[in-house]
Amino acid sequence: MILSYLCKRLRRHISEAFLSLLIVAVVVVLLLGLSHYHGTQQAKLDAAYEDFVIRCTVTNVSGARTTDLNIREGYIRLLEKGGKLSSYAKDVFLLRALEDATLRKEAYIPLEAAENVSFYMTNDPASAAYLAGTKIQYQEGYGNESFCGEEPICILNDKLSSRISERGTVCLSTPWGEMETRVVGTFPGEDATVFVAWQPWDRQLTAAGQARAASSMAFTLADNHLLGEAKEVFRDFFVPASRTNKMSNMHGLIIDDSLFVDTVVVLERSLALMRVLQAMVYVLSVGISFLVAYLGIRSRRLELAVMRSLGAKSLAIYAEVLCEHILFFLVGTAGAYLVSTLWGIPAKMGDISTVGAFMVCYLLGVALAVAQATSGQIMQTLKGKE
Repeated sequence: MILSYLCKRLRRHISEAFLSLLIVAVVVVLLLGLSHYHGTQQAKLDAAYEDFVIRCTVTNVSGARTTDLNIREGYIRLLEKGGKLSSYAKDVFLLRALEDATLRKEAYIPLEAAENVSFYMTNDPASAAYLAGTKIQYQEGYGNESFCGEEPICILNDKLSSRISERGTVCLSTPWGEMETRVVGTFPGEDATVFVAWQPWDRQLTAAGQARAASSMAFTLADNHLLGEAKEVFRDFFVPASRTNKMSNMHGLIIDDSLFVDTVVVLERSLALMRVLQAMVYVLSVGISFLVAYLGIRSRRLELAVMRSLGAKSLAIYAEVLCEHILFFLVGTAGAYLVSTLWGIPAKMGDISTVGAFMVCYLLGVALAVAQATSGQIMQTLKGKE
């Protein structure tokens, strides 16, 4: 019976029905668009936190120099596993320059005598300032990550690599011992320079009684979500630091987070704006649905008064009008999803809650309109029509 009545009602007031359908469709398309844009921006924000590499570089006290530092073992241990800062550091880059290092004269490398070289220990050659912008040619199976391992390997510049025999190894000698080292790569350059893997030589120097140290040190942040917390913790170990910290006057720290922060701020502002616009749409939908329903019901006040005079209860009238507008809403929403799909806005499960919230607001406006339009006395309405 209700559906039959609704069909008759729609045929008698086609303009009102079309207006309701249009309003619902437009608002749903707008909400779906906002939801899609919100999801896109949220995905970008998540990607920024996941993919951005925030590099932290140890400096001298003034922050003016990042190389040729005397970074003592205490600072290195802070970042190693179990250290006080290890939970904030993901990749730690270490470099140490050693003096008095030579390539020992051997039959397999034609040197007139033991040749002095610039000798660097590192766990990541690509991070060294000396090799900035330089393309390193690695042998198959080797790369920057190989320098984090235990194998004694090295890379040489072109001046030295051109004189290596087929054996492919060199013997590096220091006052604290020597080590047969496999050459796994080369890089452009004329001065005699060698980069060796950190761990093997760090072990050998420690065994020889040499204090662990680094000429330069950097690391990447383990979790970008903890940037603010990490900065607070770093203040206790790097300049500026707490007065009670004995290490506070030794080194500073540069955190290269400007691009990350700017990106996050823009995305978070965009997401906040989307939430405000969505809330405004919900509030406006209450007012718009109230106005449309009120104008439609006002033209039917005599009809509703007659129904009430014949014994129809207010609840039945509410149910009738709400069912009518639920029908409008469902048809309008279906049309909105079709239009959105054609525009390239994919439907998602999360959109159900968004459209559902709009439906509640829409029906709330309709209910308020029914209450307002039927609040008068029945006889006054009937006499007024007479």
